[in-house]
Amino acid sequence: MNKSNIDKILILILTLFAFGLRVWQLDNVPPGWRDDELINSLVISQKVLDGDWAVFYPDASGHEALYHALNALTLALLGVNVFGIRLLSAILGTLAIPLIWLFGRRLVGRWGALVAAGMLAVSFWSLMYSRFGLRHIQTPFITLLTFYFFWAGLTVSSERKASRYFGMAGVSMAAGFYTYFAARGLPLIWLALMGYVWLAARERWQARWRGMVLGLVVTAVLILPLVITLRQQPEAEGRVTELAIPLVAARQGDFAPLGKHIRITLGMFHANGDDEWLYNIPHRPVFSLPIGVWFWFGVIMAGWQALRPFLQRQSANHTALASALLLIWWLAGISPGFLSVPPASLGHTILAQPAVFMLAGLPITLAHRTNRYFAPLLVSVLILVTGIRDLPDYFTNWPQRGLVRFLYKADIHDVAAYLNTHPELTDFGITGLLAGPWDRLALTVDLHKPTLFRPRWFNPERALLLQPSVSFGGYPDVPFAYEEAFWPLPDVPGTGEYQLSQVTYDLNETAEPTCFTNGLCVVSAVYDTETGFLELGWKVAKPLTLPPMPLISNPPPPGVYAGPRLLVFAQMLDTNGNFLAGDDGLWVDPTTLYPGDLFVQRHHLPVNMDGGMVAYGLYDPMTGERILTKDGRDHLSINLQKEEQ
Repeated sequence: MNKSNIDKILILILTLFAFGLRVWQLDNVPPGWRDDELINSLVISQKVLDGDWAVFYPDASGHEALYHALNALTLALLGVNVFGIRLLSAILGTLAIPLIWLFGRRLVGRWGALVAAGMLAVSFWSLMYSRFGLRHIQTPFITLLTFYFFWAGLTVSSERKASRYFGMAGVSMAAGFYTYFAARGLPLIWLALMGYVWLAARERWQARWRGMVLGLVVTAVLILPLVITLRQQPEAEGRVTELAIPLVAARQGDFAPLGKHIRITLGMFHANGDDEWLYNIPHRPVFSLPIGVWFWFGVIMAGWQALRPFLQRQSANHTALASALLLIWWLAGISPGFLSVPPASLGHTILAQPAVFMLAGLPITLAHRTNRYFAPLLVSVLILVTGIRDLPDYFTNWPQRGLVRFLYKADIHDVAAYLNTHPELTDFGITGLLAGPWDRLALTVDLHKPTLFRPRWFNPERALLLQPSVSFGGYPDVPFAYEEAFWPLPDVPGTGEYQLSQVTYDLNETAEPTCFTNGLCVVSAVYDTETGFLELGWKVAKPLTLPPMPLISNPPPPGVYAGPRLLVFAQMLDTNGNFLAGDDGLWVDPTTLYPGDLFVQRHHLPVNMDGGMVAYGLYDPMTGERILTKDGRDHLSINLQKEEQ
């Protein structure tokens, strides 16, 4: 069997292994759902399914459309579940493996390409972005495709074929613009490469400059709809402005933040990496120190090879051009880490990812020239050492960290796992901070039969669900207003930080509840003049009449209201009915309530004020409109003067 066939078998095995790593335990690592994933799929990709086609969506600080169009296909085919949301990223991350090998053979040789593909397959960096439903992972694939075609156009003998390849590279580069803002650095790399070819390989420049310009023109034409859209809604790209803090400081004459970010980003490969728990074990570098030194040796080699044509006053050969491509690609790809926060961000620098691993494969060519039997051994060692470090870090160490579990709602994931094995528990409460609908949706997505369960969400800082009388409590770690009401059920194991508990609380219900037109009824109202607590008991008399509550991203699109549509107002008024103080809130998710449900919540009003009355009721905070009682009143009240007498 010849070397070519052996390599093809090896890369096939490696690709299948890489795909296995990207789908194995996909429902458990990451340990749950983060808000961004749910927003990406359930809000933005859902717009594609709903027929709301666009090249750019202003939701969540702005999203290009291509990844969401593809994600809509997986959602339509597989449903809203772990594979519907995450499989696209796993596929894109896997496809980068054979592509980096195919391209790497042309740039860094046979053994260097195997190093790049093998290290990428097992790397923490690639696994992180290949296993959740965010658009970042499409960038390495598109970047590889772009420069694969660019290189083919630069090196092919036929000028006609060269123009075709450059045109295909232009199409691929345009696709990058429709994927993620980091891909906007691709034209800068392209232009820098054109400059290098003009300076170091003038004959090749004369033969290929028209094709290179053609590729740029193709890109410019294809991205025109996106450019027009962004010019019409510049506020939609708020995220870019939010992150460019070092650049803003430099424009004001303060270069210290920029210098710090450059230093940290250059150290991300061997010393000090991304500090965000969402994407990394904080400050963990991309490579271990020995592999990091090996990588920097590759960078130095590339720099030397790229400079040789100028030092020796000769035209750049294949090696010099390949080295220049990798070096320019790497520098341009990590530059967002220089210019934005946080420095060394694995997400912002993902454009450089393929170049990083090919630079790590570059020194293997020198080893192969020294001893042809040494190269296969060194390839195995580099991949093995990377895997031994990165695989346990990703699959074991990172997901077990407390802050990672919090950010990915791992405790909610654990509740879902319990419910999936206990289908008899259909009606229950569950505590949360109610910061948007994302906790509720995280639980729904993880349930095998979501229509079987009817969870009621409430914030334990202010509220308590009395009926149903069992709730998952104990989480999040905040002061519970009614902590004494939770009695953990015996013989029921904890689900993460949650504990299934019986809820017992003595609510003094009034003889005649007062009902509002939307279906909520006040059954108890007590104001404690010593503590300032207004305790209101509520019962759901019928299916609630609620205004439309569509899913809105966080942050919402500019000008779109994303707040609640139903709140309880509680006001302290003086004897003349003038407002003194208030405390508004509804600490139960009204979309999760059913007829017969009963809950109590606590409002904080000041004591020692000349208050004559406490007024309370319901209203829509978006419109300010109060909801009337069935007998036409827009509020209810407690006469404090009468109580004092």
